[in-house]
Amino acid sequence: MTYRFVLDVPEALHESAKAAVETARDAMILIERRPNPMSAEGSRAELSVAAHSLDVIDVVYRWLAETGDIGDVFLDAYKGGRFPLVEHDPKELRRLIQGTQYWYENTMPNVHYLDAGVMEGGAKVADVPYGGRTAAGSAVAVPDQAVTLGQLDHVAVRVRDPFKAESFYRDFFGMSVSYRARREDDRWQHLPADYEWSQRHSTGIEPDIVRLENGAVSLVVINAGAASVLMESRVAYISVTAPIETLNALRGRALFASYTVQEDSPRAFRFIDPFGISWQIVAA
Repeated sequence: MTYRFVLDVPEALHESAKAAVETARDAMILIERRPNPMSAEGSRAELSVAAHSLDVIDVVYRWLAETGDIGDVFLDAYKGGRFPLVEHDPKELRRLIQGTQYWYENTMPNVHYLDAGVMEGGAKVADVPYGGRTAAGSAVAVPDQAVTLGQLDHVAVRVRDPFKAESFYRDFFGMSVSYRARREDDRWQHLPADYEWSQRHSTGIEPDIVRLENGAVSLVVINAGAASVLMESRVAYISVTAPIETLNALRGRALFASYTVQEDSPRAFRFIDPFGISWQIVAA
């Protein structure tokens, strides 16, 4: 779900307002109008904002506190209404925005805004409750049997067009291509570093996999074929490293439990867990 509203600011504040909005983690500016030709108040600018949450409102108010010019900034709501920010606090403005969103008032009439970081009953939560790691010794439950794992090696995804996928992940996540490879005669062959995707039409040589990396995050794109019907999950498997002793122990436990085995070699083992997730364990 996406909230939409227009931030109406003096032209002199346009650049700083834009920079402030762009620091919000889940908001983006869709349209800029500067100066606004429809404005009767002189030189003003409009920023049409879309956001998945209303955290951007706190960002705007912090920006206003820094500029000290809150009296001349307005918010134009999705279904009409022009609200001077000086007359409202962040919580009031969120409720005004929520009330003007057609999907909000038609499908979620009983939802109300809660202060950031607070659940019903006052329990504190993190901004991203599923992110980050716990401090040593602070786990609420520990395993009965210790298993030594290394790091997440990569996540593999199936796509119909690896060229488009490579381009997207390079541009969107700033990932670099580590290698491109194809399987020939049951052996993997790395393609030259200067491989051009346009060559695939004349030579018929196309990568079967492409590995992309950005820091600790790695992604392997699997070429499923342009005509393939992807009925299964687009995520092919999750790969983690482990000492060879752990790999062998997990292999034995998976085989003993009769889990479906997808790959079994001396230094790699891949199986499907009871929840349908495919895991690859690679010897560190």
